[in-house]
Amino acid sequence: MAKEIERYALHESSPYRTQFLESVRVPVDGTEFLMLSGLTPPVVDRSVPDDRVEAYGDTETQTRNILEALKATLERRGYGLNDVVKIQAFLVGDARMDGRADFQGFSRAYAEAFGTTETPNIPVRTRVQVAGLVEPGWLVEIEAMAAKAG
Repeated sequence: MAKEIERYALHESSPYRTQFLESVRVPVDGTEFLMLSGLTPPVVDRSVPDDRVEAYGDTETQTRNILEALKATLERRGYGLNDVVKIQAFLVGDARMDGRADFQGFSRAYAEAFGTTETPNIPVRTRVQVAGLVEPGWLVEIEAMAAKAG
């Protein structure tokens, strides 16, 4: 009997719960793929309005916090960072860098999560600079796919 596709809803407190899923597990020929919706940064400074970059931190901070959330989501679904096979990262230009995306800051945080002794597997990756994300303070959004033998 073939395994079914499993759909995982966003947390009940999310205003987007009825619009998209947190993740979807898809079995294909003995492999299970877990596809995650884009993850965005948490607020790190509640004293700053949440429409400002300072509420979420710089690109490096946002990336680090998103990758921590990614790891937690993967673990909740029975996966780990070593199972990640694809990353798509969307970066907004930083006003402090004359409107250029901070690819170096992103890469520093990324290198803490992938290609390490604990997580030697590195995924394929795309990084692009975009004009903007849903919240004005967000500089980073990361989408991921993981895979493992089913």
